[in-house]
Amino acid sequence: MEPWLKYAFGAQAGLLIGMGLGRFSYTPMVPVLIELNILTEPEAGYIGALNLGGYVIGAIVTPRLSRRFHEAWLLRASLLTSLVCLIASVFPFGFLWLGFWRLTIGIIVSVIMILSIAYVTKFAPKKRVALATSIGTMGVGIGIFFSSVILPTLLAHGVFWGWVGSAIIGAIATSIGFWAWYNAPALEVKTIQNIKKNINLSADGKKLIAVQALFSIGLIPHSIYWVDYIVRSQGFSIEQGAFQWMLVGVGGILGTIMWGRLADKIGLNVSLIIVFAALASSAILPVSDPSWGMIVFSSFIFGSQPGSAAIVAARAQQTMGGTSMVSLWRYMVISVGIAQIFGGAFLVELFNRTNSYFIVFFIGGMSMALASLICATLTRPSISAQNRC
Repeated sequence: MEPWLKYAFGAQAGLLIGMGLGRFSYTPMVPVLIELNILTEPEAGYIGALNLGGYVIGAIVTPRLSRRFHEAWLLRASLLTSLVCLIASVFPFGFLWLGFWRLTIGIIVSVIMILSIAYVTKFAPKKRVALATSIGTMGVGIGIFFSSVILPTLLAHGVFWGWVGSAIIGAIATSIGFWAWYNAPALEVKTIQNIKKNINLSADGKKLIAVQALFSIGLIPHSIYWVDYIVRSQGFSIEQGAFQWMLVGVGGILGTIMWGRLADKIGLNVSLIIVFAALASSAILPVSDPSWGMIVFSSFIFGSQPGSAAIVAARAQQTMGGTSMVSLWRYMVISVGIAQIFGGAFLVELFNRTNSYFIVFFIGGMSMALASLICATLTRPSISAQNRC
C-alpha cells in the first residue's frame, strides 16, 4: 500500500476514535446519563464545554510536544490515550471523573487532527491531496454513523454497554492507527522544532483561519438543534429524527469522498466556494421550506462537512507548504475551538431568548455563505505552490 494511503487510513482511525467516538458518541448518551443521575443537566453541558476547551488546549500544546517527541510516536500515544479515555468512561463515577476524561480526549483529538492531516498532505501525490485528506476526515462521519445506528441499540441495554461498544470500536481504530504509523518517517521534525511561535502568515493563510472559524459557527445549529427542530418544531416522529441523524453519518462517509474527488478534478479554490455554498443552503433551506425532501438534503450535506475541512487542509498545504502548514493548521484548529465555544454560547442564548429555529439556522447559513465569499478571494496558486501538494 502506498504510504500516503496508509497515513490517510491512520488519520481516519485517529479521527474516528478521537472525534467520531470521543465527541459524537457522547451526544446520544446525555439523556441516559441524566436519567440515571450520573450527571445533572447543567453538568452534562459543562462536560461538553470541557471537551471543546480541550480542543483548544491541544492545539496550543502540540508544537511543544513535537519538539520533544517523534510525530508518529505522538500519534500512537494519542490513539492509546483516546482508548483509555473511552474505557475509563465506562465507570459511573460522576461529573469530575467523566469531565476529566472528556477534557483529556478533547486535547488528544487536536493532536491527532493536526499531526495526522499534516502527514497526509505531505505525502499524498499533488493530484490526490484532497481525496487523501477526505479519506482521513471520513473517520468523523463513521463515528457519527456509529452514534446514530449502533449506539442507540446498545444504550437500550444501559449506558454501560454504550461506553463498552464505543471502547470496542475504539480498540479496532487504535489497532489500525498503530499499523498506519508504524515506522512512519518524521515530518521534518527538526524543522518543526525550530518553527517560531509567530510565523509570518500570508493573506491567504489568514483568510483560511477566518474561513475555519466561520465554518465552525455554521455547524453549531445542526449540531445542537437539528433533531430537535425535526421532531419538536416540524412534528416528525422521534424515529424519523433518528433516521435524519443517520443520514448525517452517511453524508460524513459518502459526501466527504464526493467533495474530495470534486476538489481533485476542478481545483481547491472553486471546490471550497461550492462546498461552503452548499453548506449554507443546507442550513437556510430546511427552515425556509421544511419539506421532507429538503430535510433529507440538509442532513446529507451537513454530514458531508468533514470534506470541507479536508479541502481546507489541502489548501493550507498549498498556501504554506511543508512544516509551516503545521503551524497554520494549528492556528485554524484554535480558531475552530474558540469560535465554537463563544459562537455556541451566543447561539444557545439567542435561541433561549427567541425560541426561533429560523434565526439560529439563518445565522449558521450566513456564516457558511461568508466563508464561501472569502474563499472566492483566495489567490490562484502558482505552479510552485501547486507542486507543494
